[in-house]
Amino acid sequence: MGRRFGFFTLTNNIRGILLMVLARLVFAGSDTCTKLASSGLPATEVIAIRNLISLPIILALAWHLGGLRHTAAFRDRIVIGRSVLEGTGTIAFVAALPFITLGQSAVILLTVPIILVALSALIYKEDVGWRRWSAIFIGFFGVVLVANPFGGSINPYLLLAQFTAVTWAFRDLITARIGNRIPSVTVALVNTVVVGLIAVPGVLWEHWHGFDQREFSYLVGAGILVTIANYLYIAALRTGAISVVAPFRYSAAVWASIAGFIVWGDIPDFFGVSGAVLIVGSGLYTFYRELDLKRARRAPEVLSSVAQR
Repeated sequence: MGRRFGFFTLTNNIRGILLMVLARLVFAGSDTCTKLASSGLPATEVIAIRNLISLPIILALAWHLGGLRHTAAFRDRIVIGRSVLEGTGTIAFVAALPFITLGQSAVILLTVPIILVALSALIYKEDVGWRRWSAIFIGFFGVVLVANPFGGSINPYLLLAQFTAVTWAFRDLITARIGNRIPSVTVALVNTVVVGLIAVPGVLWEHWHGFDQREFSYLVGAGILVTIANYLYIAALRTGAISVVAPFRYSAAVWASIAGFIVWGDIPDFFGVSGAVLIVGSGLYTFYRELDLKRARRAPEVLSSVAQR
């Protein structure tokens, strides 16, 4: 059931969709602020300051939602490992941002679900048929088009962004092993602390760079927005059915492209648009194919329970 507004009923699924689209919009704002700040500052310094700003916000949220009662998460190997992978990918992503467009970064990160299916087949030996393998290869061909080697050379920073996608796919692979034993807000709190700590050695090695008031305002904006975006993302997945809500994360490509055009005047070329279409299309197909297989596996169980009645 949902709230009714005239002829419109706000169901949980619709609320989840709205939260997901809003989360991707806020993520685009956070990435915009991060890109603006990282153009004059080292990636590790940006991440360390951004997470320091995010920490009191996520602490307050964890306290409000009861997440501080699960302090064992700070000693959990899976949670810590997940955060280390998150931090490694984040450093690579922030390092690449000044040298690629916001739209390119968003589109390349949309390959995470595609890589996740491939890793599940290679590591957990899950049965991935030719259809989903075809979608995986088409998705990576889309990455090649986004990189546009036909222009003469490949931007190495696009490869760094792809490294982030691979790292975050491994992160998501082990996230499923956490289950419901630790609240999402506690995982987010551990993640904020660990990622910030991972950046500290880089700050010390590269030496501290001073920043002006404008750069500091970008860092504050990035820290606040990334915390809000993560919360909205978690709320979206917990509000509506994942099968309905998750595909709307692909709105990230739209918001990032709009932000890139407004702030930097970025306009994707033919190859960039074609690559984005292939990546989004293959990702959506992979997602819905997984749903079909789950329904097929569940059907005999339903028939069996009916027969026993």
